[in-house]
Amino acid sequence: MRSRHPPLLSIFGSTTQIPQSGWQELKESLASAIATGCSSARRLRQLHARIVSSGLRHNLYLCGLLIGKYSSFRDLGAACGVFYSLYPPPTKALIWNVLMRECLRNGRPDLALGVFSEMTTGFPGCGPDSATFHLSIKASIDTRDFEFGFHLAECVRSRGLESDLLVSTSLLDMYSRSGDIVAARKLFEKMTVRDVVSWNAMISGYALRRSLPDAINLFKAMKADNGVAPSQATLVTLLSLCGRTESLEHGQTFHGHAIRLGYSSDIFISNALMEMYIKCNCLDSASLLFEKMTLKDPVSWSTMIGGYLHHRRPHDSLKLFRHMVSSTQFSSTRPILLNVLHACADLGDWHQGNHVEAEFLRNRFELDAQLGTALIFMYAKCGRVDIAFDVMNENVMIMKDVIAWNALIRGCAEAGNLRKASESSVEMQRRGVVPNSVTLLTLISIASLIPFLSMGMMVHAHVLRRGFFKERPISNSLIDMYSQCGNVEDSYKVFDGIADKDVVTWSSMMKAYAQNGGVDEVLNLFGLMKESGTKPNHITFVSVLSACSCGGYIDEARELFKCMKEDHGLEPWLEHYACMVDLLSRLGYLSEAFDFIKRGPAEVSASCLFGNWVIGEAAAKHLFYWEPQNAANYIILANIYISAGRREDANSILWLMRAVGLEKNPGFSLLMGG
Repeated sequence: MRSRHPPLLSIFGSTTQIPQSGWQELKESLASAIATGCSSARRLRQLHARIVSSGLRHNLYLCGLLIGKYSSFRDLGAACGVFYSLYPPPTKALIWNVLMRECLRNGRPDLALGVFSEMTTGFPGCGPDSATFHLSIKASIDTRDFEFGFHLAECVRSRGLESDLLVSTSLLDMYSRSGDIVAARKLFEKMTVRDVVSWNAMISGYALRRSLPDAINLFKAMKADNGVAPSQATLVTLLSLCGRTESLEHGQTFHGHAIRLGYSSDIFISNALMEMYIKCNCLDSASLLFEKMTLKDPVSWSTMIGGYLHHRRPHDSLKLFRHMVSSTQFSSTRPILLNVLHACADLGDWHQGNHVEAEFLRNRFELDAQLGTALIFMYAKCGRVDIAFDVMNENVMIMKDVIAWNALIRGCAEAGNLRKASESSVEMQRRGVVPNSVTLLTLISIASLIPFLSMGMMVHAHVLRRGFFKERPISNSLIDMYSQCGNVEDSYKVFDGIADKDVVTWSSMMKAYAQNGGVDEVLNLFGLMKESGTKPNHITFVSVLSACSCGGYIDEARELFKCMKEDHGLEPWLEHYACMVDLLSRLGYLSEAFDFIKRGPAEVSASCLFGNWVIGEAAAKHLFYWEPQNAANYIILANIYISAGRREDANSILWLMRAVGLEKNPGFSLLMGG
């Protein structure tokens, strides 16, 4: 296509022939050609050469356009070359700001800070303006150099620029991201003028701290502030926070706000809603939303594919990926393909995983550490350790990456190939790769699963040599490993050596004693834990109640179950009810056991009655004695027999129920299985 701009030489022939009145026309023509008529880097270099030959190389306006256009072609070096060819160095902040902005756009905030430092220290005659500080504060955020960010805040205050909306908003963002939410809120309250970006920056600060109540209160205040309406960015931030805190009710409220504000068809809002529903365990809602979206982008597909994977539905994840490939023009993105690789690993389908690897190559994605690690894990978990090693051996960087070796070891372990996992850890060290804490945690879990005491002891020795004994997750895992190997004495030695015990440490030791019959030791540890000020969690009470069940400590169990909710605010899980039902039934307290079953969640009946039909049968028969005219008791016993495969006994109970003149209670239903 021919350019609509005439060749510059055709205007005047040569620069020596340009009359004084023609310089302005030449500058305007060059500027127009750079701004709108330059579609390639080659054409830009031609225009740049024309500017130099015309004697306009020091024109700040043209230089600013050149810097911006070179930057748009991802040639930051040439952009910097234009700037540093200026002589004398510019004394106005405008051109410095242009270079800083382009450094930020090209992902080089470090260079932007370098330009700022050069401007303020090397050229005292050039003073930074509000735009300079806005850009430099943003660069300090992107480099996470918050110390320099606070220095910039002092400079802003000393120059009286805190009232500038652009500067104060960037400072607000810097304070929030640095973790100083108090300073951020203090500045926010001082701002006499706030726009939607300012409100969003403050809400984002609370979102970073996962402080949903504060974010919601600020959102309400924002709506009350006349003239400031929530933007798409506001709702995306709040929906993301609801997802991370698994606050479904609030997420649904913000969904309603999005509809009322007319954002329901906005793709960014839709993607954020999908992610929120996925993280709040409402996969069906996310799937329905995805199906109704008239416009989808690669993020939409990636979110839903990852959502199925997150909810352990790899088959649906792979199915959706195939649908995307066959029905859209989208190219597979890295996040999509990485999710699909994990789905292939979960399905054990290395053939499909091999096709995904080919898709990476077709899209010319670099085989970096992240992709290499995902491939290694997939092949190892699918039982193709040979191919996993091939991937590793093809790339020296990956071969020396401890994360890749961890993926290999974990993949072998999850495939049940524990011997190969152990051998891989030896090969890893033979090649000079030093295990990290993740490696050791994986090996400890393998030693627990086998169980393999000598291997566990070797890993423990490595932990001591490398100084990892100070890491509580490793020490806690060692407690569990020795317990699984039947060596509770060494479990206690590890426990006793941990100076700063957390709730997992205490619970692990209680579990160790409970599994090895140390009932009194469990109760003693529970008392010591409370004295230490450590609050018990659900896992703690599972261990303690299990110990009480094993030891027949009925009174202690009743008291512990009661204090769970009353003293510690913990809603009992299925496991806690199961412990109580097991204990009460074995000691003959069948009426009380059945009362626990009726009080507990619905799955307690399935687990405690149908899963252990001997206890259920005894409990139900016991209730016949007390409530012979209650049809529910007959239905429960019939369901227990069906669950146990005793269909004839179930039919006999139902016949007996009808024989005594009782009708089926509408609130109960019979199982169809069996």
